[in-house]
Amino acid sequence: MARTHDLGRLFHISAEAIGEPGRRRFRLCAVNAAGFAASMWLEKEQLSALGDAIETVLADEGYEYVPLPPDDAPARLADIESFDVDIRLAQLSMGVNAEERHIVLIAADGPADADETTGLTMEFDYRRGYELRQQIAAVIAAGRPLCPLCTAPMDPGGHMCVRRNGHHREE
Repeated sequence: MARTHDLGRLFHISAEAIGEPGRRRFRLCAVNAAGFAASMWLEKEQLSALGDAIETVLADEGYEYVPLPPDDAPARLADIESFDVDIRLAQLSMGVNAEERHIVLIAADGPADADETTGLTMEFDYRRGYELRQQIAAVIAAGRPLCPLCTAPMDPGGHMCVRRNGHHREE
């Protein structure tokens, strides 16, 4: 039986990487005003694509970020200790509610016609979208450095660069 949780408007959404570069796992954490918390594990490429999609939407909508004064900034959410839903994403779709100036995410851990699928729907304002995009970029950039010749990630000891036919170790 498919279950869908409608989180509504989010109080908090963030992206994080857990683990050492080269062995990191990525996830989105979302919390609504009622305190319902969801953890959504995804691939680095999915996270990067989400960040790019958010950036495109904000540009298309003509959104300009203006930082809030420190007194108006939302309270920082403490680390989430437990999640009501913890899923590995198989699907992630994004839409826009232009009237409300919200980004809408629809996520699921399996195909829509599967019997045991858990789905989530949520939305957040453009400000949170902009801040999430910046956070995604920082999380992605914190990984392994890229080889200047082949752009493949390099391990701490370097890597066998295909541009050098794999014969020389780039460090």
